[in-house]
Formats: sequence, C-alpha cells, structure tokens
Amino acid sequence: MSAILIACAMLVPRAVGAAPAPWLFVSDIHLDPRATRTAPATFGNDTNDALFRSALAAMRRVDPNPPVVVIGGDFLAHDIRPEDATATEVAIARAFDRAFPHAQFVVTLGNEDSDCGDYRLATNSPFLRAFATAWAPLVNRRGAAPGFTRTFPRDGFYVTRLPVHGVRAVVVDDVVWAPRFRPCGGSNEADARVLAELRGALPPHGERAWVLMHIPPGIDAYSTIRLAHELIVVPLLDPVPRAASVNLLDNPDRHVALVITGHIHRFWFRLVGDGGTAAVPLLTMPAISPIYGNTPSFLTATVTPDGTLIAADEHALIDRTWRTLDGTRALGMPRVDAPAIAALQTRLTRNAPLRATWSHLYNGGARPEITEHSWRGYWCATSALTTSAFRACIGAGGIGVFTAAGLVVTICTAVLLIATAVIVTALVARAVKTRPRAGPSDARGG
Repeated sequence: MSAILIACAMLVPRAVGAAPAPWLFVSDIHLDPRATRTAPATFGNDTNDALFRSALAAMRRVDPNPPVVVIGGDFLAHDIRPEDATATEVAIARAFDRAFPHAQFVVTLGNEDSDCGDYRLATNSPFLRAFATAWAPLVNRRGAAPGFTRTFPRDGFYVTRLPVHGVRAVVVDDVVWAPRFRPCGGSNEADARVLAELRGALPPHGERAWVLMHIPPGIDAYSTIRLAHELIVVPLLDPVPRAASVNLLDNPDRHVALVITGHIHRFWFRLVGDGGTAAVPLLTMPAISPIYGNTPSFLTATVTPDGTLIAADEHALIDRTWRTLDGTRALGMPRVDAPAIAALQTRLTRNAPLRATWSHLYNGGARPEITEHSWRGYWCATSALTTSAFRACIGAGGIGVFTAAGLVVTICTAVLLIATAVIVTALVARAVKTRPRAGPSDARGG
C-alpha cells in the first residue's frame, strides 16, 4: 500500500494550495557528441557532454519538478556531422525525459537541427520523423499535443495545450523564413506553408496563445552593431514573411499573449508590433552553449493563471559554479508583458546603473557585450523590427542597407585610400627618376 501511495504522490506535480513551481526555459544547447573533454566546455566552444550534464543537474536543483519545460531549438552543435544528427537529438530527448519525467515539454526546431546542414531542412524526412518519435512522450505528456507526431515531421509545426486555463502553445519552424535558409532538395515551399499553419492556428477570437519559434523577428543586434558597426543593418528574417508573421502576432483578434524564441544566445525581451504597450511581448532565451562569449544559462519563471510570466530568473555557469543572477525583478519588471517592457525601455534611457544590470543579464554575467558606447543600438533592436525603423531609432538615416554614418565612413575611407595611392605613386616615380643609372659594375646576374 505504501508503495502505491508513493507512486501516486510522484504523479502529482505539487500539493494543493502550494505555490506553483516555476517553468523551465532552455535554448541553444548545441550539443557536440564528439567533444570528449571531462570539464564543461568554455567560451568559444559548443556544449560537450560534461556541460550538458552539469546544466541538467543545475536545472534539477533550482526547479526539480517544473510543470512545463520550453526548449527553443538548436539542440545540435554547429557543423555537426550528418551521421551524428539523429542519434544526438534522440539522446537529448532521453536525457531530459530522465531528468523531468513528469514535465510537459514544448520544443521547436532551430537552424542547426538538421541532418543536411545549417539553415537547411528536408521536410517529411527520416530525421524529422525520428525527432518526433523521440520527443512525442515528452511533448504529448497527458495528451497535451495529440497531433504532434502527425504534423511535426512535415515541417516542425504543432499545437499543444498548456496547463493553464485557456492558453495553448503554437509552435512553428520560422527558420524557413531566414535569408540563409535553403531546402535540402526541391523548391522552398515551406515558408508559405508555415505562415498558413500559423494563421490557421491563431483563429480570430480564439484562446490566448503562446507562440514558440527559434528566430526572433527584427534586427540582428550583434551583427549590426559589433560586426558591421551599424554600417549595414542585418535582419534576422526575410522582410516579406517577417511582416506577414508580425501582422498576425500583433493582431489583437489573434490573442497572442507571448512569443518565445532563442537563437541570439542572450536573455532579453522584444516588442512585436508597433513598439508600444499594445504590442506583443517577446522573450529571448539564453543559450547553454557558450560558443559566442555568453555564459551557459537558462531561465526559470512563474506563470500566472492567465498565462503571464512573472519573476523570471537567469541561472548561469560562472567560474564553474551555477549561480542565480536574478532577472525581471532586478530590472523592475512586475510582469513580462508589453507595458512592462515599454516602461523598462523608458527607464533605460535615463538610468546608467539599470543599463549595467541589463548588460549583465543579457550576456549571463560574462564580459559585457552592451556598453555605454553601444547600448543605444541594442535598445533600438528591442522594438525596431525593420531596417528603416532601426535606422530612424539610432538617428542614422541611410540609403538601402547602408546608414548615413556608413556612407560617410565609406566615402572618407575611399578618399583616404585614393590619396594614399597618389602619394605612394608620386614617391615611387620620384625615386625612380632620381636613382643613378647602373654602370657595368652594378649589373646583377651576369
């Protein structure tokens, strides 16, 4: 009898009247099955087995029984060998199942989750069918996503009920909307189909919905600010599908409460829509992989009965120790919604210590990517989703993909190079003119 009681107790997520357990948010694991170091991977490397096991253990310590685990794609390492892709995806699913046997999982594909290359995918492929088979017991826990194994192998799309009243999750593979995406054989018909699936899953006057996808709409802040120095504004998605999807997500009749993404390896928020308090909040989850200079990190957050995130905390591996860095409370955000994000945007413009906290959380406590010199560009990327809106926000203007500042730098550089070439040519000509002619004794090679 005691054994039966214990077994029944294990099936109950929490005691009646107890505080709800936080939900777990993980992204960009990028597990490299051929990385064999016994110490967890460090900056500049994808996740090895030691880091993956360390991260799972840390998740269990801070959140041993989460009702829901959200994983934002990119399970596989960069440049993974095709023959390793399926087995690695299956191994990750089994590891999470062992760690959280009662949690409902909501997972999506990333640009690395393929057996035919980065930003590539073969629809209805053996890889996608194997992925669906491995993750189905976790995703369809307690019958939450009965259509998962039917729709996911086609292109990564499915709908699942969340354990809060009147809220469901719609999952789409928006990697097909990225500029670099190419199908593995055949024409690219997935982009229009995925948009149609999103539209069909968000009927007017329906339930409140979360939308999970891998790539956030808008500007690639790191590439634009740190790599291109704002000379070129780099979008994350193609303009046409980005505009169409944003119009859907921001339509009040579609009742989208939250968009969740990964991809940028950083913890932050965006506003999807007009940038004001009526926009849709977007959460970007940090990465487990430290390949891009971030510390390995994941999030926990409490979810209210109406499906709103509160008290989101970041947990990061700093100096080989997992630490809680706080999160929304340190930023003065009572809820993860559009009014709170808009209010935070206003405070950031006039509060340097708050910007330092933002920078600290953004990169998981690693060396700051956002500085007092560059913060304005990252701030603009929160709500400016188009290249023209971003240019207007940073006050640069511009023509085409080049900003006004970029044109000035380009013209000045060209003038400097031309002037240098003229001076060098003149000096060489003068040296040749004044050089004494060689006599018989000066000739070489004779």
